[in-house]
Amino acid sequence: MDETTVSTEQWLKTEIEFINRDMAHTLNGRMQGELEACSEQERELTLRFPLLDWEVNGLGTLHGGMLNTMLDLAMSMAVYCFSRRSIPPTVSMTANYLRPVPMDGGFVLIKARLTSLGKRNATAYGEAIVPATGKTACTAIGTYAIV
Repeated sequence: MDETTVSTEQWLKTEIEFINRDMAHTLNGRMQGELEACSEQERELTLRFPLLDWEVNGLGTLHGGMLNTMLDLAMSMAVYCFSRRSIPPTVSMTANYLRPVPMDGGFVLIKARLTSLGKRNATAYGEAIVPATGKTACTAIGTYAIV
């Protein structure tokens, strides 16, 4: 696909379809994320992740590690999408868990915004939102290598 002529939203949809279809055997593919929204002007995207039985923890809520993985994927996709460079490896990531994500909500929304883009590193901010309440369950900030 010619990256210079395709819209950012279509480019993202194609990348996510590739992950879900051709990488279905990987953790990122198993999560089955979908594009919910995209703003090129804000350099922000929102992914919608279904809450799947294998993602539950012993308390009956979304496992924190899964939430962290969803945030990492969305933030790296924001860097990848808005830089249009190679897939960026995670250098560091910090997550702040604010409240559990109940499994009965069906899905969780992950917003990710590219906050800075340099020659060697990029920084992104992420937020996990419980759709039923609109409340933030987790925030994160990540640094990604530009390779």
